[in-house]
Amino acid sequence: MHRISKICCILLLAQLYSPGQAQTAFLQASRIFEGDIAELVIEYDSKIPSLYALDLSALEADFEVLDVESGVARMLEANEMFHRMKWKIEILPRRTGSLGIPSIKVGEVSTAVLNLEVVRQSPALLARQNVFFEIEAQPQNPYVGQPAKIITRLLHNIPISDGNLLEPGADNTEVYRSNRDSRYLVKRAGREFNLLERSIAVVAQSPGVIMLSPANYRGLINAIATSAVASPTVPSRRIYRNSETLQLQVRNPPTAFSGSVWLPARQLEISQRWDVIDDGLKVGGSLGFNLTIEALGLPAEALPSDLISANSDKYKIYADQELRSNRFQNDVLVGRLEQRFAVVVSQPGEITLPATILKWWDVTQDIERVAQLKSRTFSVTNPAGTQSGITDLSRASSNFSPVAGTEFISIRGNWLWFALLSLSLMACIALFFDTPARRRISRKIESVLASRSNLQALKKACLTNDPRNARRELLKWGRRRWPGANIGGVNQIESRTGSIEFSNELSRLDRVLYAQHDSSWQGRRLWQLVVTEAPCHPAGSDPDPNSLPSLYPPQRLSTR
Repeated sequence: MHRISKICCILLLAQLYSPGQAQTAFLQASRIFEGDIAELVIEYDSKIPSLYALDLSALEADFEVLDVESGVARMLEANEMFHRMKWKIEILPRRTGSLGIPSIKVGEVSTAVLNLEVVRQSPALLARQNVFFEIEAQPQNPYVGQPAKIITRLLHNIPISDGNLLEPGADNTEVYRSNRDSRYLVKRAGREFNLLERSIAVVAQSPGVIMLSPANYRGLINAIATSAVASPTVPSRRIYRNSETLQLQVRNPPTAFSGSVWLPARQLEISQRWDVIDDGLKVGGSLGFNLTIEALGLPAEALPSDLISANSDKYKIYADQELRSNRFQNDVLVGRLEQRFAVVVSQPGEITLPATILKWWDVTQDIERVAQLKSRTFSVTNPAGTQSGITDLSRASSNFSPVAGTEFISIRGNWLWFALLSLSLMACIALFFDTPARRRISRKIESVLASRSNLQALKKACLTNDPRNARRELLKWGRRRWPGANIGGVNQIESRTGSIEFSNELSRLDRVLYAQHDSSWQGRRLWQLVVTEAPCHPAGSDPDPNSLPSLYPPQRLSTR
Protein backbone atom coordinates (compact mmCIF):
# COMPACT_ATOMS: atom_id res chain seq x y z
CA MET A 1 0.00 0.00 0.00
CA HIS A 2 2.86 2.32 0.90
CA ARG A 3 4.55 1.54 -2.44
CA ILE A 4 1.35 2.47 -4.35
CA SER A 5 1.05 5.78 -2.50
CA LYS A 6 4.67 6.62 -3.33
CA ILE A 7 4.09 5.93 -7.02
CA CYS A 8 0.95 8.14 -7.00
CA CYS A 9 2.92 11.01 -5.45
CA ILE A 10 5.63 10.71 -8.09
CA LEU A 11 3.04 10.74 -10.86
CA LEU A 12 1.34 13.77 -9.31
CA LEU A 13 4.61 15.68 -9.13
CA ALA A 14 5.42 14.76 -12.73
CA GLN A 15 2.00 16.05 -13.76
CA LEU A 16 2.59 19.32 -11.94
CA TYR A 17 5.99 19.95 -13.54
CA SER A 18 5.41 18.49 -16.97
CA PRO A 19 5.32 20.82 -20.00
CA GLY A 20 1.87 22.40 -20.32
CA GLN A 21 2.02 24.47 -17.11
CA ALA A 22 2.65 28.19 -16.61
CA GLN A 23 6.30 28.05 -15.60
CA THR A 24 6.77 31.65 -14.51
CA ALA A 25 5.13 35.06 -14.33
CA PHE A 26 7.40 37.78 -13.00
CA LEU A 27 8.19 41.50 -13.14
CA GLN A 28 11.52 42.69 -14.48
CA ALA A 29 11.56 45.09 -11.51
CA SER A 30 9.18 44.92 -8.58
CA ARG A 31 9.84 48.55 -7.59
CA ILE A 32 9.77 51.45 -10.09
CA PHE A 33 9.44 55.21 -10.09
CA GLU A 34 6.31 57.13 -11.02
CA GLY A 35 6.25 57.62 -14.80
CA ASP A 36 8.33 54.52 -15.48
CA ILE A 37 7.20 51.52 -17.54
CA ALA A 38 6.97 48.13 -15.83
CA GLU A 39 7.50 44.89 -17.78
CA LEU A 40 5.47 41.81 -16.93
CA VAL A 41 6.87 38.53 -18.34
CA ILE A 42 4.83 35.33 -18.67
CA GLU A 43 6.33 32.02 -19.82
CA TYR A 44 4.37 28.88 -20.66
CA ASP A 45 5.70 25.47 -21.77
CA SER A 46 3.81 23.08 -24.00
CA LYS A 47 4.45 20.31 -26.49
CA ILE A 48 2.21 22.12 -28.97
CA PRO A 49 3.00 25.84 -29.49
CA SER A 50 -0.02 28.11 -29.12
CA LEU A 51 0.35 31.84 -28.53
CA TYR A 52 -2.89 32.45 -26.69
CA ALA A 53 -4.57 35.85 -26.91
CA LEU A 54 -4.22 36.98 -23.31
CA ASP A 55 -7.15 38.64 -21.59
CA LEU A 56 -5.53 41.69 -19.97
CA SER A 57 -8.73 43.52 -19.03
CA ALA A 58 -8.05 42.87 -15.33
CA LEU A 59 -5.02 45.18 -15.57
CA GLU A 60 -6.97 48.22 -16.76
CA ALA A 61 -8.02 49.39 -13.31
CA ASP A 62 -4.48 50.28 -12.20
CA PHE A 63 -2.43 50.12 -15.40
CA GLU A 64 -2.37 51.24 -19.02
CA VAL A 65 -1.22 48.45 -21.33
CA LEU A 66 1.27 50.02 -23.75
CA ASP A 67 2.58 47.05 -25.70
CA VAL A 68 2.49 43.23 -25.87
CA GLU A 69 5.25 41.19 -27.51
CA SER A 70 5.12 37.41 -27.91
CA GLY A 71 7.42 34.69 -29.18
CA VAL A 72 8.06 30.92 -29.21
CA ALA A 73 11.34 29.08 -28.55
CA ARG A 74 11.99 25.33 -29.01
CA MET A 75 13.51 23.66 -25.95
CA LEU A 76 15.11 20.23 -25.39
CA GLU A 77 15.06 18.80 -21.88
CA ALA A 78 15.65 15.17 -20.85
CA ASN A 79 15.56 14.16 -24.53
CA GLU A 80 12.07 15.60 -24.81
CA MET A 81 11.21 18.47 -27.17
CA PHE A 82 8.77 21.16 -26.04
CA HIS A 83 7.98 24.80 -26.83
CA ARG A 84 8.29 27.77 -24.53
CA MET A 85 5.84 30.59 -25.21
CA LYS A 86 6.82 33.98 -23.86
CA TRP A 87 4.88 37.23 -23.50
CA LYS A 88 6.40 40.60 -22.60
CA ILE A 89 3.75 43.09 -21.49
CA GLU A 90 4.65 46.76 -20.98
CA ILE A 91 2.36 48.42 -18.45
CA LEU A 92 2.22 51.99 -17.14
CA PRO A 93 0.94 52.45 -13.55
CA ARG A 94 -1.92 54.93 -13.17
CA ARG A 95 -0.98 55.88 -9.59
CA THR A 96 1.69 55.46 -6.94
CA GLY A 97 1.64 52.97 -4.07
CA SER A 98 1.49 49.21 -3.83
CA LEU A 99 -0.36 47.86 -6.89
CA GLY A 100 -1.46 44.28 -7.30
CA ILE A 101 -1.13 42.54 -10.66
CA PRO A 102 -4.02 40.08 -10.82
CA SER A 103 -3.87 36.50 -12.07
CA ILE A 104 -3.93 36.13 -15.86
CA LYS A 105 -5.22 32.99 -17.55
CA VAL A 106 -2.91 31.30 -20.05
CA GLY A 107 -4.43 28.25 -21.72
CA GLU A 108 -5.72 26.02 -18.92
CA VAL A 109 -3.64 27.58 -16.15
CA SER A 110 -3.39 30.97 -14.45
CA THR A 111 -0.43 33.07 -13.32
CA ALA A 112 0.29 33.96 -9.74
CA VAL A 113 -0.74 37.30 -8.25
CA LEU A 114 2.21 39.75 -8.20
CA ASN A 115 2.86 43.02 -6.43
CA LEU A 116 4.43 46.19 -7.88
CA GLU A 117 5.65 49.11 -5.77
CA VAL A 118 5.41 52.54 -7.46
CA VAL A 119 7.21 55.41 -5.69
CA ARG A 120 7.86 59.07 -6.40
CA GLN A 121 11.36 60.23 -7.29
CA SER A 122 13.27 61.97 -4.53
CA PRO A 123 14.23 65.63 -5.10
CA ALA A 124 17.87 64.58 -5.34
CA LEU A 125 17.17 61.97 -8.01
CA LEU A 126 14.82 64.32 -9.87
CA ALA A 127 17.61 66.88 -10.00
CA ARG A 128 19.85 64.27 -11.65
CA GLN A 129 17.29 62.56 -13.89
CA ASN A 130 14.47 64.81 -15.02
CA VAL A 131 12.49 64.42 -18.25
CA PHE A 132 9.37 66.50 -18.90
CA PHE A 133 7.25 68.23 -21.58
CA GLU A 134 6.30 71.80 -22.45
CA ILE A 135 3.54 72.39 -25.01
CA GLU A 136 1.72 75.40 -26.45
CA ALA A 137 -0.63 76.37 -29.28
CA GLN A 138 -0.37 79.48 -31.48
CA PRO A 139 -3.13 80.64 -31.64
CA GLN A 140 -5.41 78.87 -29.17
CA ASN A 141 -8.53 80.22 -30.90
CA PRO A 142 -7.99 79.66 -34.64
CA TYR A 143 -10.65 80.04 -37.30
CA VAL A 144 -12.04 77.01 -39.10
CA GLY A 145 -9.44 76.04 -41.71
CA GLN A 146 -6.69 78.15 -40.11
CA PRO A 147 -3.61 76.14 -39.07
CA ALA A 148 -2.79 76.26 -35.37
CA LYS A 149 0.91 75.85 -34.68
CA ILE A 150 1.43 73.24 -31.95
CA ILE A 151 4.90 73.37 -30.39
CA THR A 152 6.08 70.46 -28.24
CA ARG A 153 9.31 70.65 -26.26
CA LEU A 154 10.87 67.65 -24.55
CA LEU A 155 13.42 68.67 -21.91
CA HIS A 156 15.90 66.31 -20.24
CA ASN A 157 18.98 66.78 -18.08
CA ILE A 158 20.21 63.22 -18.60
CA PRO A 159 21.01 61.31 -21.82
CA ILE A 160 18.00 59.42 -23.19
CA SER A 161 17.87 56.91 -26.02
CA ASP A 162 15.65 54.45 -27.88
CA GLY A 163 12.96 57.11 -27.88
CA ASN A 164 9.72 57.71 -29.74
CA LEU A 165 7.87 61.04 -29.59
CA LEU A 166 4.22 61.11 -30.61
CA GLU A 167 2.65 64.49 -31.47
CA PRO A 168 -0.80 65.56 -30.25
CA GLY A 169 -3.84 65.16 -32.49
CA ALA A 170 -7.64 65.09 -32.56
CA ASP A 171 -10.54 63.83 -34.66
CA ASN A 172 -11.87 66.02 -37.46
CA THR A 173 -8.50 67.72 -37.93
CA GLU A 174 -5.71 67.61 -40.50
CA VAL A 175 -2.10 67.48 -39.28
CA TYR A 176 0.84 68.81 -41.33
CA ARG A 177 4.39 67.93 -40.23
CA SER A 178 7.61 69.72 -41.09
CA ASN A 179 9.68 66.55 -40.36
CA ARG A 180 12.35 68.73 -38.82
CA ASP A 181 13.31 68.88 -35.14
CA SER A 182 15.33 71.53 -33.34
CA ARG A 183 17.81 70.71 -30.57
CA TYR A 184 19.47 73.22 -28.27
CA LEU A 185 20.32 73.95 -24.62
CA VAL A 186 18.08 75.97 -22.28
CA LYS A 187 17.93 76.78 -18.58
CA ARG A 188 14.97 76.06 -16.35
CA ALA A 189 15.02 77.05 -12.66
CA GLY A 190 18.76 77.60 -12.88
CA ARG A 191 19.46 74.14 -14.34
CA GLU A 192 20.65 73.33 -17.84
CA PHE A 193 18.50 71.05 -20.03
CA ASN A 194 18.78 69.55 -23.48
CA LEU A 195 15.67 70.48 -25.47
CA LEU A 196 14.05 68.68 -28.40
CA GLU A 197 11.49 70.91 -30.14
CA ARG A 198 8.97 69.84 -32.76
CA SER A 199 6.25 71.88 -34.46
CA ILE A 200 3.18 70.70 -36.35
CA ALA A 201 0.23 72.51 -37.93
CA VAL A 202 -3.27 71.33 -36.93
CA VAL A 203 -6.20 72.44 -39.09
CA ALA A 204 -9.69 72.06 -37.61
CA GLN A 205 -12.50 71.23 -40.05
CA SER A 206 -15.41 72.40 -37.87
CA PRO A 207 -15.96 75.07 -35.19
CA GLY A 208 -16.24 74.42 -31.45
CA VAL A 209 -14.00 73.12 -28.69
CA ILE A 210 -11.37 70.60 -29.79
CA MET A 211 -9.38 68.63 -27.22
CA LEU A 212 -5.98 67.57 -28.54
CA SER A 213 -4.57 64.31 -27.23
CA PRO A 214 -1.37 64.80 -25.17
CA ALA A 215 2.01 64.44 -26.76
CA ASN A 216 3.91 61.50 -25.27
CA TYR A 217 7.44 60.16 -25.22
CA ARG A 218 8.68 56.59 -24.65
CA GLY A 219 12.40 56.09 -24.16
CA LEU A 220 15.24 54.75 -22.07
CA ILE A 221 17.32 56.38 -19.36
CA ASN A 222 20.65 54.54 -19.33
CA ALA A 223 22.36 53.51 -16.10
CA ILE A 224 24.92 55.96 -14.82
CA ALA A 225 27.77 54.76 -12.63
CA THR A 226 29.13 57.02 -9.92
CA SER A 227 31.65 56.64 -7.13
CA ALA A 228 29.83 58.99 -4.78
CA VAL A 229 28.35 57.26 -1.75
CA ALA A 230 25.47 59.72 -1.56
CA SER A 231 24.61 59.16 -5.23
CA PRO A 232 24.63 55.45 -5.93
CA THR A 233 24.32 54.00 -9.41
CA VAL A 234 20.82 54.24 -10.82
CA PRO A 235 19.84 51.36 -13.13
CA SER A 236 18.44 51.79 -16.63
CA ARG A 237 14.78 52.75 -16.73
CA ARG A 238 12.14 52.74 -19.43
CA ILE A 239 10.15 55.94 -19.10
CA TYR A 240 6.84 57.28 -20.38
CA ARG A 241 6.09 61.01 -20.29
CA ASN A 242 2.86 62.79 -21.20
CA SER A 243 2.37 66.47 -21.96
CA GLU A 244 -0.61 68.50 -20.78
CA THR A 245 -3.85 68.33 -22.79
CA LEU A 246 -4.36 71.30 -25.11
CA GLN A 247 -7.76 72.79 -25.89
CA LEU A 248 -8.51 74.77 -29.06
CA GLN A 249 -11.51 77.08 -29.32
CA VAL A 250 -12.19 77.02 -33.07
CA ARG A 251 -14.12 80.00 -34.45
CA ASN A 252 -16.57 80.32 -37.35
CA PRO A 253 -15.60 82.60 -40.26
CA PRO A 254 -16.47 86.22 -39.41
CA THR A 255 -19.69 87.66 -40.81
CA ALA A 256 -17.69 90.55 -42.29
CA PHE A 257 -16.06 88.21 -44.82
CA SER A 258 -17.68 88.66 -48.26
CA GLY A 259 -15.67 86.20 -50.35
CA SER A 260 -17.06 83.01 -51.86
CA VAL A 261 -14.17 80.79 -50.62
CA TRP A 262 -13.03 81.06 -46.99
CA LEU A 263 -9.26 81.67 -46.99
CA PRO A 264 -7.78 82.51 -43.56
CA ALA A 265 -4.07 83.27 -44.01
CA ARG A 266 -1.25 85.48 -42.79
CA GLN A 267 -0.40 86.51 -46.32
CA LEU A 268 -1.73 85.58 -49.77
CA GLU A 269 -0.37 86.45 -53.21
CA ILE A 270 -1.61 85.68 -56.71
CA SER A 271 0.47 86.04 -59.88
CA GLN A 272 0.46 85.25 -63.61
CA ARG A 273 3.20 84.33 -66.07
CA TRP A 274 2.30 84.57 -69.78
CA ASP A 275 3.87 82.73 -72.69
CA VAL A 276 5.73 84.81 -75.26
CA ILE A 277 4.32 84.90 -78.80
CA ASP A 278 6.88 86.26 -81.27
CA ASP A 279 4.55 86.94 -84.19
CA GLY A 280 1.50 88.16 -82.25
CA LEU A 281 -1.80 86.46 -81.47
CA LYS A 282 -3.59 85.13 -84.54
CA VAL A 283 -7.11 83.83 -85.08
CA GLY A 284 -7.15 80.10 -84.39
CA GLY A 285 -4.11 80.41 -82.15
CA SER A 286 -3.82 80.10 -78.41
CA LEU A 287 -2.11 81.94 -75.62
CA GLY A 288 -0.95 80.06 -72.55
CA PHE A 289 -0.25 81.34 -69.06
CA ASN A 290 0.47 80.03 -65.57
CA LEU A 291 -1.46 81.13 -62.51
CA THR A 292 0.15 80.82 -59.05
CA ILE A 293 -1.45 81.30 -55.63
CA GLU A 294 0.78 81.19 -52.56
CA ALA A 295 -0.53 81.55 -49.02
CA LEU A 296 1.47 81.91 -45.80
CA GLY A 297 -0.30 80.05 -42.99
CA LEU A 298 -2.75 78.09 -45.16
CA PRO A 299 -2.50 74.57 -46.68
CA ALA A 300 -2.50 74.16 -50.45
CA GLU A 301 -5.62 71.99 -50.29
CA ALA A 302 -7.67 75.05 -49.25
CA LEU A 303 -6.68 77.17 -52.28
CA PRO A 304 -9.31 77.42 -55.06
CA SER A 305 -8.62 76.14 -58.58
CA ASP A 306 -10.12 77.17 -61.95
CA LEU A 307 -10.22 80.82 -60.88
CA ILE A 308 -10.25 81.95 -64.51
CA SER A 309 -13.18 80.60 -66.47
CA ALA A 310 -14.53 83.58 -68.44
CA ASN A 311 -15.55 82.81 -72.04
CA SER A 312 -17.00 84.83 -74.90
CA ASP A 313 -17.82 84.42 -78.57
CA LYS A 314 -14.26 85.58 -79.34
CA TYR A 315 -12.29 83.23 -77.10
CA LYS A 316 -12.53 80.29 -74.74
CA ILE A 317 -10.36 79.46 -71.71
CA TYR A 318 -9.26 75.91 -70.90
CA ALA A 319 -7.79 74.95 -67.51
CA ASP A 320 -5.21 72.21 -66.98
CA GLN A 321 -4.96 70.15 -63.79
CA GLU A 322 -3.67 72.12 -60.82
CA LEU A 323 -0.49 71.25 -58.91
CA ARG A 324 -0.53 71.71 -55.12
CA SER A 325 2.38 71.64 -52.68
CA ASN A 326 3.04 72.42 -49.02
CA ARG A 327 6.24 73.45 -47.30
CA PHE A 328 7.32 75.00 -44.02
CA GLN A 329 8.94 78.41 -43.80
CA ASN A 330 10.27 79.21 -40.32
CA ASP A 331 7.89 76.57 -38.94
CA VAL A 332 4.92 78.24 -40.69
CA LEU A 333 2.92 76.23 -43.23
CA VAL A 334 3.01 77.67 -46.77
CA GLY A 335 0.54 76.37 -49.37
CA ARG A 336 1.08 76.81 -53.11
CA LEU A 337 -1.18 76.14 -56.10
CA GLU A 338 -0.03 76.32 -59.71
CA GLN A 339 -2.35 75.91 -62.69
CA ARG A 340 -1.93 76.34 -66.42
CA PHE A 341 -4.56 77.87 -68.71
CA ALA A 342 -4.91 78.26 -72.47
CA VAL A 343 -6.89 81.02 -74.19
CA VAL A 344 -8.07 79.86 -77.65
CA VAL A 345 -9.20 82.78 -79.87
CA SER A 346 -11.67 82.42 -82.71
CA GLN A 347 -12.27 85.96 -84.05
CA PRO A 348 -10.07 88.92 -84.96
CA GLY A 349 -10.10 92.20 -83.06
CA GLU A 350 -9.46 93.04 -79.44
CA ILE A 351 -10.18 90.61 -76.63
CA THR A 352 -10.16 91.57 -72.95
CA LEU A 353 -9.68 89.04 -70.19
CA PRO A 354 -11.47 90.36 -67.09
CA ALA A 355 -9.72 91.04 -63.81
CA THR A 356 -9.46 88.17 -61.32
CA ILE A 357 -10.39 89.01 -57.73
CA LEU A 358 -9.68 86.67 -54.82
CA LYS A 359 -10.85 87.74 -51.36
CA TRP A 360 -9.08 86.36 -48.28
CA TRP A 361 -9.00 86.99 -44.54
CA ASP A 362 -5.88 88.42 -42.90
CA VAL A 363 -5.73 86.55 -39.57
CA THR A 364 -2.94 88.83 -38.30
CA GLN A 365 -4.95 92.06 -38.60
CA ASP A 366 -8.35 90.32 -38.57
CA ILE A 367 -9.59 92.11 -41.70
CA GLU A 368 -10.62 91.16 -45.22
CA ARG A 369 -8.13 91.69 -48.01
CA VAL A 370 -8.21 91.28 -51.78
CA ALA A 371 -5.62 89.70 -54.09
CA GLN A 372 -6.19 90.81 -57.66
CA LEU A 373 -4.99 90.24 -61.22
CA LYS A 374 -5.64 93.16 -63.56
CA SER A 375 -7.57 92.71 -66.77
CA ARG A 376 -5.54 92.29 -69.96
CA THR A 377 -6.34 93.24 -73.53
CA PHE A 378 -4.88 91.55 -76.61
CA SER A 379 -5.09 92.32 -80.30
CA VAL A 380 -5.97 89.36 -82.50
CA THR A 381 -5.25 89.37 -86.23
CA ASN A 382 -6.06 87.00 -89.06
CA PRO A 383 -3.28 84.70 -90.23
CA ALA A 384 -1.52 85.91 -93.37
CA GLY A 385 -3.25 84.78 -96.55
CA THR A 386 -6.65 84.00 -94.99
CA GLN A 387 -9.96 85.75 -95.45
CA SER A 388 -11.79 87.42 -92.58
CA GLY A 389 -13.68 84.85 -90.59
CA ILE A 390 -11.67 81.88 -91.88
CA THR A 391 -9.54 80.38 -89.09
CA ASP A 392 -6.73 77.87 -88.88
CA LEU A 393 -7.51 76.08 -85.64
CA SER A 394 -4.57 73.74 -86.03
CA ARG A 395 -2.53 76.45 -84.21
CA ALA A 396 -4.53 75.84 -81.05
CA SER A 397 -2.61 72.67 -80.38
CA SER A 398 0.82 73.95 -81.40
CA ASN A 399 0.78 77.02 -79.12
CA PHE A 400 -0.61 75.24 -76.09
CA SER A 401 2.13 73.42 -74.17
CA PRO A 402 1.74 69.63 -74.45
CA VAL A 403 1.35 67.46 -71.37
CA ALA A 404 4.64 66.36 -69.88
CA GLY A 405 5.55 62.90 -71.11
CA THR A 406 3.91 63.24 -74.59
CA GLU A 407 5.41 63.82 -78.01
CA PHE A 408 3.89 64.58 -81.40
CA ILE A 409 4.71 62.55 -84.47
CA SER A 410 6.44 64.85 -86.96
CA ILE A 411 4.74 65.09 -90.36
CA ARG A 412 7.16 64.98 -93.28
CA GLY A 413 6.46 65.42 -96.94
CA ASN A 414 4.75 68.30 -98.75
CA TRP A 415 1.73 66.21 -99.69
CA LEU A 416 1.05 65.55 -96.03
CA TRP A 417 1.20 69.26 -95.27
CA PHE A 418 -1.16 69.96 -98.16
CA ALA A 419 -3.64 67.34 -96.87
CA LEU A 420 -3.47 68.75 -93.34
CA LEU A 421 -4.01 72.30 -94.60
CA SER A 422 -7.01 71.18 -96.63
CA LEU A 423 -8.60 69.39 -93.71
CA SER A 424 -7.95 72.40 -91.44
CA LEU A 425 -9.53 74.73 -94.01
CA MET A 426 -12.63 72.50 -94.23
CA ALA A 427 -12.87 72.45 -90.44
CA CYS A 428 -12.60 76.24 -90.25
CA ILE A 429 -15.32 76.75 -92.88
CA ALA A 430 -17.61 74.37 -91.01
CA LEU A 431 -16.77 76.11 -87.75
CA PHE A 432 -18.11 79.50 -88.85
CA PHE A 433 -20.93 78.47 -91.16
CA ASP A 434 -22.27 75.33 -89.47
CA THR A 435 -23.31 75.80 -85.82
CA PRO A 436 -23.55 72.03 -84.99
CA ALA A 437 -20.06 71.54 -86.42
CA ARG A 438 -18.75 74.38 -84.27
CA ARG A 439 -20.19 72.70 -81.20
CA ARG A 440 -18.62 69.37 -82.15
CA ILE A 441 -15.19 70.94 -82.64
CA SER A 442 -15.48 72.78 -79.33
CA ARG A 443 -16.31 69.50 -77.61
CA LYS A 444 -13.37 67.85 -79.39
CA ILE A 445 -10.95 70.52 -78.11
CA GLU A 446 -12.26 70.18 -74.57
CA SER A 447 -12.04 66.39 -74.73
CA VAL A 448 -8.46 66.38 -76.02
CA LEU A 449 -7.30 68.82 -73.35
CA ALA A 450 -9.01 66.80 -70.62
CA SER A 451 -7.42 63.61 -71.97
CA ARG A 452 -3.96 65.20 -71.90
CA SER A 453 -4.49 66.37 -68.33
CA ASN A 454 -5.59 62.88 -67.31
CA LEU A 455 -2.53 61.25 -68.91
CA GLN A 456 -0.22 63.77 -67.29
CA ALA A 457 -1.69 63.06 -63.84
CA LEU A 458 -1.64 59.28 -64.40
CA LYS A 459 1.99 59.30 -65.49
CA LYS A 460 3.01 61.42 -62.49
CA ALA A 461 1.19 59.09 -60.06
CA CYS A 462 2.75 55.97 -61.59
CA LEU A 463 6.30 57.28 -61.82
CA THR A 464 6.18 58.71 -58.26
CA ASN A 465 4.72 55.41 -56.98
CA ASP A 466 1.50 56.99 -55.64
CA PRO A 467 -1.08 54.14 -55.73
CA ARG A 468 -4.13 56.15 -54.61
CA ASN A 469 -3.81 58.88 -57.23
CA ALA A 470 -2.83 56.25 -59.81
CA ARG A 471 -6.10 54.39 -59.21
CA ARG A 472 -8.17 57.58 -59.46
CA GLU A 473 -6.57 58.68 -62.74
CA LEU A 474 -6.66 55.10 -64.09
CA LEU A 475 -10.44 55.02 -63.66
CA LYS A 476 -10.71 58.32 -65.58
CA TRP A 477 -8.54 56.83 -68.34
CA GLY A 478 -10.71 53.70 -68.43
CA ARG A 479 -13.89 55.73 -68.87
CA ARG A 480 -12.32 57.49 -71.86
CA ARG A 481 -10.86 54.27 -73.25
CA TRP A 482 -14.23 52.46 -73.10
CA PRO A 483 -16.96 55.13 -73.26
CA GLY A 484 -20.38 53.92 -72.19
CA ALA A 485 -18.96 51.00 -70.15
CA ASN A 486 -19.64 52.79 -66.84
CA ILE A 487 -16.17 52.00 -65.45
CA GLY A 488 -16.36 52.12 -61.65
CA GLY A 489 -13.53 49.86 -60.52
CA VAL A 490 -10.12 48.55 -61.51
CA ASN A 491 -11.58 45.09 -62.04
CA GLN A 492 -13.70 46.42 -64.92
CA ILE A 493 -10.56 47.69 -66.66
CA GLU A 494 -8.84 44.38 -65.93
CA SER A 495 -11.59 42.41 -67.68
CA ARG A 496 -11.31 44.54 -70.84
CA THR A 497 -7.56 44.73 -71.45
CA GLY A 498 -7.02 41.13 -72.57
CA SER A 499 -3.45 41.33 -71.31
CA ILE A 500 -2.28 38.99 -68.56
CA GLU A 501 0.57 41.34 -67.59
CA PHE A 502 -1.81 44.32 -67.46
CA SER A 503 -4.18 42.24 -65.32
CA ASN A 504 -1.35 41.33 -62.94
CA GLU A 505 -0.31 44.97 -62.54
CA LEU A 506 -3.91 46.03 -61.80
CA SER A 507 -4.28 43.25 -59.23
CA ARG A 508 -1.03 44.36 -57.58
CA LEU A 509 -2.34 47.92 -57.40
CA ASP A 510 -5.57 46.78 -55.75
CA ARG A 511 -3.68 44.68 -53.18
CA VAL A 512 -1.52 47.65 -52.20
CA LEU A 513 -4.55 49.93 -51.79
CA TYR A 514 -6.37 47.52 -49.51
CA ALA A 515 -3.37 46.33 -47.50
CA GLN A 516 -3.43 47.05 -43.76
CA HIS A 517 0.14 48.31 -43.76
CA ASP A 518 2.12 50.54 -46.09
CA SER A 519 3.59 48.60 -48.98
CA SER A 520 6.18 49.44 -51.60
CA TRP A 521 4.51 49.86 -55.00
CA GLN A 522 6.30 50.55 -58.27
CA GLY A 523 4.07 52.07 -60.95
CA ARG A 524 6.46 52.44 -63.91
CA ARG A 525 5.42 49.15 -65.55
CA LEU A 526 1.71 50.03 -65.20
CA TRP A 527 2.33 53.33 -67.01
CA GLN A 528 4.18 51.52 -69.81
CA LEU A 529 1.24 49.15 -70.25
CA VAL A 530 -1.22 52.07 -70.38
CA VAL A 531 0.90 53.66 -73.11
CA THR A 532 0.93 50.49 -75.23
CA GLU A 533 -2.85 50.06 -75.00
CA ALA A 534 -4.97 51.14 -77.97
CA PRO A 535 -5.62 54.93 -78.13
CA CYS A 536 -8.39 56.25 -75.93
CA HIS A 537 -11.84 57.09 -77.32
CA PRO A 538 -12.72 60.21 -75.32
CA ALA A 539 -16.13 60.24 -73.72
CA GLY A 540 -18.47 62.48 -75.61
CA SER A 541 -16.76 61.98 -78.98
CA ASP A 542 -18.96 62.32 -82.03
CA PRO A 543 -19.92 58.88 -83.42
CA ASP A 544 -21.16 60.44 -86.67
CA PRO A 545 -19.06 59.00 -89.51
CA ASN A 546 -19.48 62.30 -91.36
CA SER A 547 -18.05 64.34 -88.47
CA LEU A 548 -15.11 66.68 -89.09
CA PRO A 549 -11.57 65.26 -88.98
CA SER A 550 -9.50 65.60 -85.81
CA LEU A 551 -7.97 69.04 -85.28
CA TYR A 552 -4.87 67.53 -83.63
CA PRO A 553 -2.25 65.17 -85.08
CA PRO A 554 -1.97 61.72 -83.45
CA GLN A 555 0.11 61.44 -80.28
CA ARG A 556 2.90 59.06 -79.38
CA LEU A 557 3.23 58.77 -75.61
CA SER A 558 6.63 58.63 -73.95
CA THR A 559 7.24 56.23 -71.07
CA ARG A 560 10.31 58.02 -69.85
